[in-house]
Amino acid sequence: MGSALDHLGRFARPAQQILNVLAAGPRVPSAIRREVDSRCGVDLGPGTLFGTIARLERHALIEVVAAPAAPRAYRLTVLGAETLEAQLAAVARKAPASVPAANRSPAR
Repeated sequence: MGSALDHLGRFARPAQQILNVLAAGPRVPSAIRREVDSRCGVDLGPGTLFGTIARLERHALIEVVAAPAAPRAYRLTVLGAETLEAQLAAVARKAPASVPAANRSPAR
């Protein structure tokens, strides 16, 4: 079984990163970009950032926050939060089980 974001193809990884950032609350694209870079060490280029935002919005995973001023801010939708939760659960299932005590290096 694939992950919850596989339908986004090459945009699945940046989508997960953006959804993770938006889980903390609404952000404008420049703040999303800075936070993804800070958290993940990934500098999303404008094409990837806005291409991913467009796909997430088209799939109803994020939405524009109604505000009179520009730039637009985005937030997770209920579907987006559920999708992020499913994605993180899939990642957790793929992670190796904890290393047995005999294989751990001694604490220093």
